[in-house]
Amino acid sequence: MARTTFSGPVKSLAGFISAGTSNSVTTAAGLTLDVENYAGKQIYYTSTATATFTLPAVNSTAPNDPTDPNQQNNLGATFEFVLSTTVTGNFIVKVANSSDTMVGTAILGSTTTALVFSTVTASDTITLSGTTTGGVGGANIKATAVGANRYKVEVVSGATGAVATPFSATV
Repeated sequence: MARTTFSGPVKSLAGFISAGTSNSVTTAAGLTLDVENYAGKQIYYTSTATATFTLPAVNSTAPNDPTDPNQQNNLGATFEFVLSTTVTGNFIVKVANSSDTMVGTAILGSTTTALVFSTVTASDTITLSGTTTGGVGGANIKATAVGANRYKVEVVSGATGAVATPFSATV
């Protein structure tokens, strides 16, 4: 099917089905992400090694023509990561530039503890270590561009040992 662009709301009375080989990206290495190739897809990480995934810079500039399918505004673009196995290195998701930050929460649980961590003002990096900050098989990270210089993030993962926040300010 050809690419179709809608400039107004789309209503489906039976829902939309995102399925098929183009809806998932399998990788064993980190990536610098872009909206065109990775937004709205499951990014399935299959390695245990350290990998860094860089989110695209948030672009909230209002286009001259909001119906232009080539506009650069990327608000609403969502990137979702799933780990296939527990990492032995670090699984890192970070913003592209120092202007962008993250707001959101991480729910981490071990066999003895479950805690919720919130981002701090300057959070720009998520690091899952495979131990205390999450990163076990099945871990899920979701990042959505929601406003000027802002990603909303959600992290759900298991952990081993005492749990700790996966959020930091490093860019």
